Amino acid sequence: MTRHAALISLGCSKNLADSEDLVTALRSVDFALTDRLDQADLVLVNTCAFIEGAKQESIDHILAAAKGRKPGAKLMVAGCLTERYRAELAADMPEVDQWVVFKDYDRFPAVVRSHFPDIPEHRLRHDQRSQLTPPHFAFLKIAEGCDNTCNFCAIPLFRGKHRSRPLEDLVRQAAVLAERGTKEINLISQHLDYYGQDLYGARRLPELVRQVAAAAPDAWIRLHYCYPNDFSDELIAAMAETPNVVKYVDMPIQHGSDRTLAAMGRRTDRAQITDRLARIRAAMPEVVLRTTFIVGFPGERDADFDELMSFVREQQFDSVGCFTYSDEDGTTAEKMKHKVDPEIIQARHHAFMTQQKKLHRKRLQRWKGRELQVIVDAQKDFGVFTCRHYGQASEVDGATVVHAEGLSVGDWATVRVTGVAGYDLVASG
Repeated sequence: MTRHAALISLGCSKNLADSEDLVTALRSVDFALTDRLDQADLVLVNTCAFIEGAKQESIDHILAAAKGRKPGAKLMVAGCLTERYRAELAADMPEVDQWVVFKDYDRFPAVVRSHFPDIPEHRLRHDQRSQLTPPHFAFLKIAEGCDNTCNFCAIPLFRGKHRSRPLEDLVRQAAVLAERGTKEINLISQHLDYYGQDLYGARRLPELVRQVAAAAPDAWIRLHYCYPNDFSDELIAAMAETPNVVKYVDMPIQHGSDRTLAAMGRRTDRAQITDRLARIRAAMPEVVLRTTFIVGFPGERDADFDELMSFVREQQFDSVGCFTYSDEDGTTAEKMKHKVDPEIIQARHHAFMTQQKKLHRKRLQRWKGRELQVIVDAQKDFGVFTCRHYGQASEVDGATVVHAEGLSVGDWATVRVTGVAGYDLVASG
């Protein structure tokens, strides 16, 4: 008898990749997905606990799932919120039938069987990989955890040390995606360019990139979340020399002041970052650079913020995210003195984003008049499509709005950029 499971997946792409693994495990024991809570025998909420707002959103979804499920349905809660706050939450939320911790992921069929004793034995094949994204793009998680000790970040506290997945398994998964016709494969982890150090005693991301690209020769291969201190010359060469690896670098830099970078526990300074960016640009002149920063870290002075602003003006990044600092439970930064006044943090964030909006609009002008290959993500209206070129990653960057006829979601298209609208490009087919 086929049972049904409903999934609520919250948070980042790495969490979505975990959800895909959990759904794969459910499918292997004859559960089918449904988007109706009131028809599901099992409701799985995969939570996020990255910042305070994400924690509350996760709690709200758990309570809504408990209320909306059909009588007798089991409610399971996984993800970062479970890993960090399971003991406290379990006491307050008896409606949850199972708190699924990270160590349960590899044995999830057994966890499910403890609530559904008559389900069949686990019979998973490698080509059963579930995909929760649209068919034309996918996330491929290459590692779990993080060995960095950034003072603001709680991820290593509950995700654990860096653990790479075997290279041959990842290449096989890329080949499966290619067979399905996937047009974009996004390599993700907490620290992408550390890949292989734990498993092989050496960092092997350049080799992985080349092999994944060969296994999926017709797909874009995109790299997410590379650290500046580990972005090696070998990795730059692998990206530059492999045609279907998009010339796009997602590198969280976090600040432009050496004093603040040191306080954050980062392992690079401004000069080293500047050198690494120069090497990337020299090897890939058409590279698109995305980064993120934090304003208001404890002890950040006006002079430090001014250095950040000047660094951003100097580097002319293509896409930038900016977070306001907030204390995270258990981190070193939580215990630091000299916290910045919240009103000052908000003022700095506003000043940063005001400057960045102008810089971003200026950067977008370079695309005007150019012919670009894009992938069609969605149809907005009759003859209007949301697309992306190689310099636009799904969910985190702007898009290319294309006016054309005869396109379908998931298609490649060649378009000419005609203008700029906010953070997006406008093009015609």
